[in-house]
Amino acid sequence: MWTEDLSVNNAVIDNEHKELFALIDNFYKGIKDNSPRERLEELILGLVAYTKTHFANEEDHMRRMNYPNLKEHQMLHKEFIDKTQSYYERLKGGKLILSIEVTNFLKEWLVKHIKGTDQQYAAFESMSKV
Repeated sequence: MWTEDLSVNNAVIDNEHKELFALIDNFYKGIKDNSPRERLEELILGLVAYTKTHFANEEDHMRRMNYPNLKEHQMLHKEFIDKTQSYYERLKGGKLILSIEVTNFLKEWLVKHIKGTDQQYAAFESMSKV
């Protein structure tokens, strides 16, 4: 769930982060409600697609501000996309039993990422404006 301490002081990126939390919550609800596998595939595929869009937007923002840790940040983004994509592939292939643990991983990774690396570029941006 989104909380104000996750803000990076950029309305566009904050709204995209809120959307990511909403997508993860929808996925969690789908698991909890025993939604059909096809619906869960659709939900996780939507999460993968939106994550790619968000990360591209965030990386463009960092590029425009000449953020020095962009490459490291991109690697973290790639790892998350790869992991989430692997969940989708395993689910589609019948090799993943979905549980709350999958959703917890997604949510915990996102919170840790925002509070860690995203907050770093937000601090860099604030210092650059002084």
